[in-house]
Amino acid sequence: MRADTAELGRVRARVAAWAEAAGLAENAARRLVLAVDEAVANAIEHGMAPSSRVVVSADVGRRRLTVTVRYRGPRFDPLTAATPGTATALRQRAAHGYGLHLIRSLVDRAAYRWDEGTNEICLGVG
Repeated sequence: MRADTAELGRVRARVAAWAEAAGLAENAARRLVLAVDEAVANAIEHGMAPSSRVVVSADVGRRRLTVTVRYRGPRFDPLTAATPGTATALRQRAAHGYGLHLIRSLVDRAAYRWDEGTNEICLGVG
């Protein structure tokens, strides 16, 4: 998909369809949809050139789903990057600053890999 936040609805719909195909519980599906949405939004808003593309793919199993987000851009590991902390963001009534926390806390499995200019984030539940 193109690097445009207008595409996020399509990403959410695709992840929800994969979750249904995997037979995930509704809560697990919602958590993964939100985590993937945040990962793709962060890539688009902070890590990619507007002409770039992001690739979202899935490994669907029985009651298990892993979604991989790949994009070219500066190296950025959302699993280890420093965050302002949710308490600070809440105190400041910040509109942003929660995405990395969500990505890390909503999934059962998360992994990051960097390969010659490409970021790869794998998020899974089940």
